[in-house]
Amino acid sequence: MTFIFTPRLRLRPWNDMDAPELYELARDPRIGMLCGWRPYESIDDAHEALSTFLAAPDSYAVTLASTGEIVGSIALRIDRDSPEARVADIGYWIGASYWGNGYATEAGRAIIERARELGVSTIILKYFDGNDASRRVSEKLGFTWQSREEDVDYPLIGKRLTVHRTELALAAR
Repeated sequence: MTFIFTPRLRLRPWNDMDAPELYELARDPRIGMLCGWRPYESIDDAHEALSTFLAAPDSYAVTLASTGEIVGSIALRIDRDSPEARVADIGYWIGASYWGNGYATEAGRAIIERARELGVSTIILKYFDGNDASRRVSEKLGFTWQSREEDVDYPLIGKRLTVHRTELALAAR
């Protein structure tokens, strides 16, 4: 089990006890719509997430170091089918009441260091057109804009959106 510490945050694996806090944050429609998933409608949605994609390796609850309170989520997904390229992507979200505190950038820096430790050479970060907060996070983390794809179908939210792709090349150690 990997824990990652930053000056203000602790990134830790999710656990079943997180369901109530996860539900409270993820039921806000602003979160899911910016990430391509529906807002959670019940605690069962949180339990399902905790037993599926949030249970993946290198998927972390972003918590305040001072209180342990969950403020969001971040994950490093490594393309294990391409060992030579060692490509990964990161996905994250921060609960709306915690926006504007720099938590996504701080957690992002920590997850980039984790990627380096794991031998990742390239990290991909994608965001939807109009999500200026994620665009700014990608810029602060040193990602460079690569491309945009229009009319991408996101059936969970019933929308077709424009997606921007940014990349960060990690220097070999």
